[in-house]
Amino acid sequence: MPLKSPFASWRDLSPAQRRHIQLAAGGVTLSWALAALMACSSTPPRAPLYQQLGGVAKIDAVADRTLERVSTDPRTMRSFDGIKMPYLKKSVAAYLCKVADGPCVYEGETMANSHAKSNISGAEFDIMVSVMREELDRAGVPEGAKNELLRRLAPTRRDIVKY
Repeated sequence: MPLKSPFASWRDLSPAQRRHIQLAAGGVTLSWALAALMACSSTPPRAPLYQQLGGVAKIDAVADRTLERVSTDPRTMRSFDGIKMPYLKKSVAAYLCKVADGPCVYEGETMANSHAKSNISGAEFDIMVSVMREELDRAGVPEGAKNELLRRLAPTRRDIVKY
């Protein structure tokens, strides 16, 4: 036996009932459409920058290789005379990790204080950045993560470069 609708037809409804059904149907349709749009347009959450860089171990390796290269490069080596390289490598790695929102604790001086007597030139700073960029590439760091780290480090130039 077929089920009977409580209404014989749409025409049997009052104008207010019809309007109510139309609004409810429109609301359901709009809700589903918005949910579908949000599902399509939402992007997965990005990992913290230090993870995009490869984590603490890769940051340590990049800092180590970068400092090894610039401390032996004839164009920049004068800046490292008398510096305890193991301590500097550890400190720079901690600084990079901190800047990248990693779990590391940087206990060194401010960039201005630690470089106050070094007389770093703009050219020396640029060489350091270039070498770091190459080491980030060598470590397989994605372009976006590399650029974000360098963007975050860029303001230190004014604290480091003296001429």
